[in-house]
Amino acid sequence: MVTKWMKVKFLDKGLRKFGLLSGVLIVGLLLILLIFGLVYRYSTIHTYNIILLILAIVTILIILFYSISFISIMYIYKYKSSSKIIGALAGTGIKSLLPLSIFLADIFKTKKDLIRKFYIDFNNIMVNALGQKYSPKSVLILLPHCLQYSECRYKITNDTNNCKRCGRCTVGDILQAAEERGVRVRIVTGGTAARNIIKELRPKLILAVACERDLTSGIVDVGKIPVIGLINDRPNGPCYNTCINVYTLKQRLNEIIEP
Repeated sequence: MVTKWMKVKFLDKGLRKFGLLSGVLIVGLLLILLIFGLVYRYSTIHTYNIILLILAIVTILIILFYSISFISIMYIYKYKSSSKIIGALAGTGIKSLLPLSIFLADIFKTKKDLIRKFYIDFNNIMVNALGQKYSPKSVLILLPHCLQYSECRYKITNDTNNCKRCGRCTVGDILQAAEERGVRVRIVTGGTAARNIIKELRPKLILAVACERDLTSGIVDVGKIPVIGLINDRPNGPCYNTCINVYTLKQRLNEIIEP
């Protein structure tokens, strides 16, 4: 009974929050409609001209921002280097261009993973352009649980020491590489678990393995923490016995860890 009551209260609270936000949205739209109505009722030709001029200026500024951002992104992607100003323009621009690109890709039935892969590659270039080295203890490797062999009897999401390193998946090799370099490794079941681990361990750099969608959302979520993303191979389909090139992972670790 207590559990059932708690669930009802939780649902009621969620419903209230949803109703409040929906109400704010509806009231806001009504206010905008009222303003448009007043402008339509009392405006002169001169007022319309001013409004059109403002809209034209705003449109020009948006076009300039996106054009400069796009040029900055292409420059960094081509030359694999960046200055602070170009990096700031590209970083700000891609954060707003990414969701728009994915939205348009969905409309035009284009593969969204291609857009996400570009974003991951660009993000990795930005991290490399920093030219910073990190102590092993400040680096965190995040792995998806789908790297583990599906028929393995040992649960390693809570404790990586449970891995027997039998060679049926790449997890054992990754753990070995991390141990040799003194880097922490965590295996997660999803985005929420990954965020909780990041809050707990507070790494200065994350090397994450996942699919394009999870990597993209993860990079956006962590914000200021640099993330190097490695896309996993999915020979058996998504989220099932995936794998990663361990040699590439070792190379990336060697590039970012202090000698």
